[in-house]
Amino acid sequence: MDNFEEYIRQGEPNKTEKAKAWKTAIGLQQVDGLKPSDYLIATAKQSIEGDK
Repeated sequence: MDNFEEYIRQGEPNKTEKAKAWKTAIGLQQVDGLKPSDYLIATAKQSIEGDK
């Protein structure tokens, strides 16, 4: 579904922190039985890349 681990492995500090935050937020939703939308994943990736 998402590939936030790749951002974390790249080791770029700003992207790593953002990827960890998004991964945590999405994980918390999944704990509640919610499935993140494709739009949310795309928005998260744009945020990590600095496009949003």
